[in-house]
Amino acid sequence: MNSTKITLLAGSAVVIAAGLVFAIKMNTPASTSDARGAVGVLPNPSRELNPFNHVASIPATADPKTIRLEKLKMVDLASKTETTTDPQNCKERQFREPDGQPCEAVKVLDRVRAIEANYSFIGPQVTTGEGEIIPASRKTFSVYFRPEELPVAVDKLNREQAESLFAVSTSRPMVAEKVIDKAHSHFCEGNYVDGNWTKKDANCQDQVQYMNQTVASPNLLVQVEVRRPVSAGN
Repeated sequence: MNSTKITLLAGSAVVIAAGLVFAIKMNTPASTSDARGAVGVLPNPSRELNPFNHVASIPATADPKTIRLEKLKMVDLASKTETTTDPQNCKERQFREPDGQPCEAVKVLDRVRAIEANYSFIGPQVTTGEGEIIPASRKTFSVYFRPEELPVAVDKLNREQAESLFAVSTSRPMVAEKVIDKAHSHFCEGNYVDGNWTKKDANCQDQVQYMNQTVASPNLLVQVEVRRPVSAGN
């Protein structure tokens, strides 16, 4: 091969390499937060939401008689979202310290107007591990209604008038719970030494069996409904 051919081949290689670099730069997204058209970012199907939820959950130890309406206000709620996943970002997170942030991003596509009914209740007093008692205080929850569900405009109502629009009921459902089957389990004998559980027989192994049983839920379900709902024809 003469020197002229070698020079031509080398020049071609340089042109091809430059073209590859340019193509890579043009297809690299400026930010992984912008999923539209980005190479390696996978959009998932959009998700339709039903934001008009009339049910909330509070601790079963709370006193239902203390539930009261605090205020009504207009808000915007997400009604349609889209989740995008960046595989490279997810892969890189495997080698980092956990920061509690997901590698998926949720984008709100559509919003709807809603009326938020904010309620409060007196929560149970709490005892800390050191025996300190934290007094009960008011906690809050919210439920959401379509504006057309209410028979009157809510912007000029005081709290008592607004509260009269709704009927509040509570229930405590039964739930399945996995518990230790003491009759069919075996636990090694031992005692605490310097605050640590120590087995009498170091070779002994606990044999724990579990069973399912139905118990009362640790939470109350609070359902809020309009007393005089507006009919579709009005």
